[in-house]
Order: sequence, then C-alpha cells, then structure tokens
Amino acid sequence: MSTHAAPPDAAPDAPKRIKPHQLAIGLGVGLALFTVISGIIPLITGWENDNEIHRTVFGNVPGPLKVAFYTVIPVMLVWGAFQFANRMKNWERGAPAQRRTTTKNAKKRAEHFRAGVYMQTLLRDSAAGLMHSMIYFGFLVLMGVTTVLEIDHQLPEDLKFLHGRTYQAYAFVGDAAGLVFTIGIVWAIVRRYVQKPYRIRIKSKPEHAVILGTFLVISLTGFGAEMFRIALGTAGGEDMSWERFSFIGYPLSQTVDGLSVSALQTWHQWWWVAHAVSFIVFLAILPITMLRHVFTSPLNMYLRDKDRPKGAMKPMPNLMETELETFGASVVEDFTWKQLLDLDACTMCGRCTSVCPAHATGKPLDPREIVLKSGEVMAASGSPVVSPPLGTDKEITIGANNLFERITAEEVWACTTCKACDEICPVNIEILDKILDMRRYLSLMESNFPAELGNAYRAMENQGNPWGMNQGERGDWANDLANVKVVDPGEPLQSEYLYWVGCAGSFDDKNKKVTQAMAKLLSRAGIDVRSSARPRCAPATPPAVRATSTCSRCSPRRTSRCSTAWA
Repeated sequence: MSTHAAPPDAAPDAPKRIKPHQLAIGLGVGLALFTVISGIIPLITGWENDNEIHRTVFGNVPGPLKVAFYTVIPVMLVWGAFQFANRMKNWERGAPAQRRTTTKNAKKRAEHFRAGVYMQTLLRDSAAGLMHSMIYFGFLVLMGVTTVLEIDHQLPEDLKFLHGRTYQAYAFVGDAAGLVFTIGIVWAIVRRYVQKPYRIRIKSKPEHAVILGTFLVISLTGFGAEMFRIALGTAGGEDMSWERFSFIGYPLSQTVDGLSVSALQTWHQWWWVAHAVSFIVFLAILPITMLRHVFTSPLNMYLRDKDRPKGAMKPMPNLMETELETFGASVVEDFTWKQLLDLDACTMCGRCTSVCPAHATGKPLDPREIVLKSGEVMAASGSPVVSPPLGTDKEITIGANNLFERITAEEVWACTTCKACDEICPVNIEILDKILDMRRYLSLMESNFPAELGNAYRAMENQGNPWGMNQGERGDWANDLANVKVVDPGEPLQSEYLYWVGCAGSFDDKNKKVTQAMAKLLSRAGIDVRSSARPRCAPATPPAVRATSTCSRCSPRRTSRCSTAWA
C-alpha cells in the first residue's frame, strides 16, 4: 500500500507530459541518428584534410568494417537507451519529491554538482580519490579527443582545424589522457584484487572484473592501433617524425619498424577492430552493471539540494485531513522518486559502512546493504524486471515489492541517526532518509520497535518529552540566567534571534549545561536580540537572550521579527 496520495485524474483535454524514461529513449535515438549521419556525410562530401600534418580518419580500415562500425554503434546506443529507460520507469514508481531547480537553488545545485564531479568527498581518501579521478577524467578527455576528431572529419576542407601544431597538441593531449586512464585502471585492479581493502573485498563481484578488464582493453588497444598506424605510415615512405608528440604511440611504433607493409596493415586492422569491439562491449555493459553510475551519480549530485534542513524527517501529514492509509515506507512505491534514483546511483564503494558506528560495534546495520537491498527489491519488482544494483547470489529470491523482504527490523533500528553515512557518500545518497521512513512504518503501522522505546513513547504521549518530566519544568534551565527570558506560548516575539532549545536541552542534566553555555555565549557576543528598532551600536547593558523551550530543535534561528515566523 503506497503512503502517498494518488494524483488526481488528468482532464481529458490536458496535454500529456513527457516522462523521464521517454526522454532517455529520445536521447538515445537522437545520438544513434547522429552517429549514422556522421558516417554517411563524409561518403557524400569526400572532404579530406590536405595538410601534411594530420590524421586520416579510418585510414587502412576497409569499407565493410566502416559499415559495421556505423551500424553496430547506433544499434547499441538505442539498446542502451531502452535499458536506461526501463530503470527510469522504476524511479517513476516513487512518490513526488520537491527537487525542482529554481532561481533560488540553482547556484547551490551547481556547487553541489561541481563538488561531486571534482570528487571532493572521494579525495578525503587521497589514494582512492586520485585513482578514481585518473579513471574518470582520463576517460572524459579521451571521449573529448574522439569527438573532436569526428567533428573535424565532418567539416569542409577550409574549415578543418586538426592539422599542424593544433594536431600535434591534440595528439599530445590524447596520449597523456590515455596514459593517465591506463595507470588509473591498473591501480584500480591492483587495489581491488591485490591490496583488497575490506570494504571493497566483501563486495567484489565478477562484473567488477568485466568493467575493469573492458576499460584496460580500450586503453591498450587504443595505443596498439596508434602504434601500428604510425609504423604503417613510416613503412609507406612517409616522414612521420611529426608524430613524436604522440609520446606513447611514436616510440612504440619504432619497435615494429622492421615489419612489412602488408603485415603492418593486418596488425593495424586487428588492433583497430579490437579497440572498436571493446568500446561496443563498454556500451553493452554500461546500462546493466554498476557502471551505470557514470550517468546516475552526477544526476544524483545535482539533485542533492532539498526543501528540508539537514537531518530533518519528512513532515507528517495532518492526520485529521489526510486520505493516507499507511505512513512511512514498507514498499518500493513509498519512497520518493529521488530515493529510488539513489538506489541506482550507488557506486558500492562502502564508505558509508566504513564510518557507521553501529556497524563498527557489531550491530546488524550496514548502510551500504540498506541501499543495495532496497535496490534489489526495486529491480526485481519493476515492470519490466531489470538487473539489480550489484550481482546477487542465486539463492536470493524476491517475491514482492515489500522492502522488508530483504531488510530486517533489526537493521533499521540499529541506526544511531548520526548521518555519517550521508556525509561521507561521494555521490550524495540519502541513506538516513530511507532508514527513518522504514522506522516510521514499523512504529506507526506495526508497533514494531525496540522495547526500550516503549517508555519513551508513552512519556512523549503523556508529558510531551521522552523523559516524562513535568512540562511546567521545561524552562527551569534558565532560572539562574539573569539575561535570559523564556518566551511564553502566544507571547509576541520581537527579538532578532530565537534560540530553540528542545527536550534534551530542557530536561537532560548534561544537555542543560550546553543550553546554558550557549545562552551565555549569545549574550556575551553582543547580539541584538531585542526590538528591531534598537540601533546597531553597542548596548549600554548586556543584551538579553530571548529563548524558547517549546520546540524539539536546538539551534539559533534568525526570525523575521515576527512572533509567528516559527509557528
């Protein structure tokens, strides 16, 4: 049973909105058509670069191989788009989430996206962060190098730019990116299969070897094809010394100078075919393995900003007016679409697990498992069924869309809500939100909670605080502070700042000292907490701190000089 209200029926004449999965299909089909057209145009125009220093596109590549290339690649792009669309249909199962980009949050979203793409969180672990950066940015530059070559290939003779010094700089950048990418891949292989850090070792699957192997083949065959291309030009009588800016391919080409022209032609064609096939394999595994996070993770980073303060739960609806029959999350559809996107954005790096205090003390919680298990349920209960976030054991079966098919109540209640998992996640997955939503369901719908919470719940119901203390004593923490006045309910608030204290700061003996110290600091800071008409000069007497102990929050909040601003 979904916990969110069904949307009202659309009017018969209302225009249908394009769904996200339809956009994915449209984008894939568009890229496929562009690829086909880019293969046809040069055959019609015959535009060639007549500069001595340039690269001949598809040099020594027979016509049938060109046709195969411009046939298979578009087919794979369309197939991949449909595979991604099927995953996006799963996200569309979720409840609405306020994640629109507005003029107010656009700048912050750009900052979050930039921080994620620059891997600021990953670089807290300098070794792993540098390794990922080498793979990510190396691959992006290589894709850019390929795109630039194709753009130049489409242009008329007088507009072609990839020749002379420009080409030599281009070749240097391409080899540098390839070298960085290759070192990053080799580093990743050593890290996963030789060093074997615990958080990586326990989740290594065959697909990881396939991904890393595919990347390594792409890089090595690229250098191999370049090596034989340069050597073939030299064997044909050309002066290829200008290719020395290809500081990897040019030295390698000199190692095969003794081969005949026919042998070099054959070797170049085979290396080119291997390079093209490895790229096709990359397109094949991209949407069906964890490699999909190349797309989903940046999107998740961009959508990080939300309409709630950090750590705040989703507000409960008005119980007297709502039509909801259940609360919290028990099935996939109870999560928002953003929470479901989270499940496909996970990189399975295990950083959340490494900082979880519950996991460190032997409790059953593993934050990464919460994400992966939720993703398994989402994938297995979708229409159509898609591959899980990470390969699962064959004996694991999922028969319904219920999250508790894979997640136990013990896991959910072991969480300390410290939010360390959210803070360390390099792709901004909101793990705590999911745990709290499942807790809400267990508490409100099944009364399934640890026995220790029973007394606290009863005290909150009867006295409004988990300690069961008399509400009349809520403001007693301020009795010995001359400059602090507790705002009574309904009393107009005219101070510039309101100090929200909450239950812990009002009743717990240790937290009372924190509350009192904070109030003293606010007073000593000379903050104008009185009427807004007071000038900004230093007050003649120490300013009084206006405070309230009627809210469960405990941080100083600026008001709008309005007594109802925080109602």
